[in-house]
Amino acid sequence: MSPGYRVRIDAKRRPTLPAALLDEAQIDATHELVAHADGLGRIVLEDPLAVLAAFQDDVLAGKTAMGNDTSLVSDLLADRAGDRSASA
Repeated sequence: MSPGYRVRIDAKRRPTLPAALLDEAQIDATHELVAHADGLGRIVLEDPLAVLAAFQDDVLAGKTAMGNDTSLVSDLLADRAGDRSASA
């Protein structure tokens, strides 16, 4: 676990993130982040691609637990093929 970093909120409610924190997370100054509250006094900032990857991992884990370990792409293509054949 990384060390904690102090973050100050200015009068306009803007946080200033320490450069060392951004470097550790490999986030550059122009990076767009997704923010969400995660309980009382806790705010999480995440890279949108990391959020998507975590969601995809969760879906795959759920599918595997249910005995369906095919890829999401394969499932989508099969569904689309079924849609085309049903409309023909």
